[in-house]
Amino acid sequence: MPSTADMPALRAVGGTNKQLSEAVADAITNAIAQGAIQPGERLVEEMIAAQLSVSRVPLREAIRTLEAQGIVVVTLNRGARVVAMDESTIAHVQEARIALETVAARGAIRAIRREPRLLEPMQDAVDMMRTAKRRLDWTALRRCDVQFHRELCLASGNDVILKLWEALSRHITIIFGREIEQEHNFDVVIAEHERLMDLLAQGSPTIEKDMEEHILRLGMGSGRFRGAD
Repeated sequence: MPSTADMPALRAVGGTNKQLSEAVADAITNAIAQGAIQPGERLVEEMIAAQLSVSRVPLREAIRTLEAQGIVVVTLNRGARVVAMDESTIAHVQEARIALETVAARGAIRAIRREPRLLEPMQDAVDMMRTAKRRLDWTALRRCDVQFHRELCLASGNDVILKLWEALSRHITIIFGREIEQEHNFDVVIAEHERLMDLLAQGSPTIEKDMEEHILRLGMGSGRFRGAD
């Protein structure tokens, strides 16, 4: 069975403890998305600190951040455990994504008309998906998927949308990981993003509906993340 021992070690990370704690929070989130840490599983601080080559200080800051974001729950004498996403939580995250990314897509179309080069970072993400396919690297594919949608929000030029999306980004990462695990078809995931890029480039008048369908198409597989609290 996967465990925290399966998390890849972080490379040396410079900067302040705050920056390091964010990197640790991302590493834990990625491990959850990959299934290396399961819903309801306790985060063993000693094991994670050793695996990520960090001290307890940034690790505990990372756990506090994840607790505030609802990804882990901390209880007396039980430590931190991964929260299982129930149907309601998954639905709420998806609803928030749809609201944010439909607005972002509409803004991105306007911006792309003025500056077509804004599509380039999204194209780069799709190109990296193809590299991930050649390597059969599902973890890399998930990262590229998240990056594509981050670049969409950036292209919109709407800083409020971007900040709200970033606040959801770890939940999105976890859900993406489970969606892609269910899909297990590189070609389908890549084709979906190529299609979305075409719609953005063409200025699709139905972009809100297109974006909602894109988000929900794989979302049906997210239920595998449900488990014990």
